[in-house]
Amino acid sequence: MPLPEIFVLIICLFFILAGFIGIMLPIIPSIPLIWFGIFLYGLATDFKVIDQSLLVLISILGLVVVLLDYVTLIWGGRRFRASLWGVLGAVIGGLAGSFLGLLYGLVVGPLFGAIFSQLIVGRDEVFALETKRFTVIGFVGGTIIKFTVGVAMVGLFVWKLVG
Repeated sequence: MPLPEIFVLIICLFFILAGFIGIMLPIIPSIPLIWFGIFLYGLATDFKVIDQSLLVLISILGLVVVLLDYVTLIWGGRRFRASLWGVLGAVIGGLAGSFLGLLYGLVVGPLFGAIFSQLIVGRDEVFALETKRFTVIGFVGGTIIKFTVGVAMVGLFVWKLVG
């Protein structure tokens, strides 16, 4: 592999790694970064290794996961009547919790963030505790789905690189 291609691969791997970090930190667009890293490699190598069929497949996978993420957020918010503040509190709590470790970032941070934000905006404690179920299930479920699809996208990319 020539040196310029190695340099491009390192840049693409940076985007892919940033995407995997984004799976744990909801403020970073995870799947789009993974997709962009793979697309950038294809673009830089004139799509010799990354062909059109792989690009279409990872694009469909990425688009489905991003849309599913938004649909479940809207559906869950309506189902549990969570306010925008509840969802925002869960995201901020997840970010804060992620600095304390995986369990805090996935479960404890979003849980307390959602409860605290719901209490601040005047929702009662019972409602705030009910909202936590959606927050924890939605965040953990979304994380598992994004991680699985991210691994599949990168697996297909590596398969094309090696094969």
